[in-house]
Amino acid sequence: MADGKSIRNNGRLATIFVARVALIAALLTVGKMAFAAVPNVEVVTVLIIVYGATLGLPYALTATLVFCTVEMAIWPPHTWVLLYYIYWPTLAVVSSLVLRKSNLLRTAVFAVIIAVVGSFLFGLLSACVDTLFCVGNLTPADLRAYWIAYYLRGVYFDVVHMISNGIIVGVLFVPLVLIVRGIAPDACAIVSGKFKRLSKIGGEYKKEVADCDLDESDEAFVVAIGSTGDSDSAD
Repeated sequence: MADGKSIRNNGRLATIFVARVALIAALLTVGKMAFAAVPNVEVVTVLIIVYGATLGLPYALTATLVFCTVEMAIWPPHTWVLLYYIYWPTLAVVSSLVLRKSNLLRTAVFAVIIAVVGSFLFGLLSACVDTLFCVGNLTPADLRAYWIAYYLRGVYFDVVHMISNGIIVGVLFVPLVLIVRGIAPDACAIVSGKFKRLSKIGGEYKKEVADCDLDESDEAFVVAIGSTGDSDSAD
C-alpha cells in the first residue's frame, strides 16, 4: 500500500511538473514572438530569471531547453541554434543558483545585474559563434580582426539590449516574482532566506503559502502594493 501510494504521489508530482514546464515554456515562446518586431527588446530574459528565482533550477532549465527546441521548429536553423542552447540554459542555471538567499528587494538588484551582464555576454557570444561558423581559412590574426569588426558593427544593438533588459527586469521582476509565489507557492526556490523547499519531482506537494514565508522587508513591500491596489479600486 505504501509503495502504491508513493507511486501515485510521484505520478501526480510528475504530472504537475510537466504541466508547469509546458506552460512556462509556452510563455517564453509567446513572449519572444510578441516583441519580435522590436530589435533587441525581449521579455525572455526577465521570464527565465523569474523562473530561476521562484520555481528553481528543475523548472527553469527544463522550460528553457524546451523553449530552445521549439524555436528550432519555428525558425530556420542557423548559428543562433548553438547560441540559444548555450546562453539561455546558462542564464537559467545562474539565476537559479544566485537569486536564492537574499530578500526580495536585494534579489531584484542582483536580477538586474544578471540581466545587464548577461545581455552583454549574449552579444559577445553571438559574435564568436557567427565568426567561427561563417568565416574559414583565416589566420588567427585575421580572424581576430574580423571578430572585432563584426562585434563593433553590432555594438549599438548590444547596448540597446543591455539597457532594455535592465529596465524590463528592474520594473517587472518583483511583480512577477510575487505573482509566481501566489500561483505556485509549493515550487518556489529560496529567494528569501526563510524559503524551505526547492522545486523538484518527488518532494511532498503542498499548497500552503506558509512554506514560502516572506522576509520582513518583503512583507512590507507586499503590504504597500496591496494598499496601492485597494486605493486604486476605491477610486
